[in-house]
Amino acid sequence: MPFRTDDGRPLDELLLAQRPSDGYRFEVRAGFVYEDPVSGRRYRVPPRPADAPDPAPGVPEPRMHGVTDLASVPMWLWSFIASYGRQSAPAVLHDHRSVLAAALGDRRAALAQRRDDDRVFRTALREQGVPLLRRWVMWAWVAADREREFGGLAGLLLIAQVVLGSLLVVGASIAAFWQPWSLVAVPIVVLAALPWRLRARELAPLVLVLTGSIAVLGPLLVLHLVALVPFRLIEAIVELVSGGDPAGVLRPTLQAPADQRAD
Repeated sequence: MPFRTDDGRPLDELLLAQRPSDGYRFEVRAGFVYEDPVSGRRYRVPPRPADAPDPAPGVPEPRMHGVTDLASVPMWLWSFIASYGRQSAPAVLHDHRSVLAAALGDRRAALAQRRDDDRVFRTALREQGVPLLRRWVMWAWVAADREREFGGLAGLLLIAQVVLGSLLVVGASIAAFWQPWSLVAVPIVVLAALPWRLRARELAPLVLVLTGSIAVLGPLLVLHLVALVPFRLIEAIVELVSGGDPAGVLRPTLQAPADQRAD
């Protein structure tokens, strides 16, 4: 088992504390170790110090040691990929490594470390039994965020290519019902991803996985939102009529102030 406690025992429980009790952040209460089967390297996730200050409100990501939001999956995607489960330990490890990379203060060094850490994240997901497609999609999206944050202009160009490529694939797939030759756009999109290998070996697979996930899962997500949005609107209307906070329905794990709650 690649995840172990500090004293070398298999990690049979992940000790986290939800703070605040109705929030979406968790503090690591017991450290653990991950042994990467690819490199043989050991990665330790330390517990959050008892005297550490509380996380600052309004910060979108846990950028403090020992603080995690588990898998950073938006609420409206929870039906596809949960924020916790078999991916919990890899997600906590990845959050910790992301904090270390951001603290380097050098964009190129942070990018290099994150590329390695993101690969470790994907390997850990595999070791935890996360299904193949799910772990590659999870890896691709954290890697895309890495390229956006640390990749500079090249990172932005990569994301722009992914968006354009996914639109071409979706459009070609629809047009193929009337003009089958439109599917020639698919191999063009694949070939356009290959030059990214010249910049970094993993970038070509990243572009392909991102493009494919948007093209294939995008229409499914639209159907999901068609059902979700009316429900959230009904929730917001009920909150408005009852004197609550309509905006609170957008993040169900965040609790409204006491004076804004309705029975």
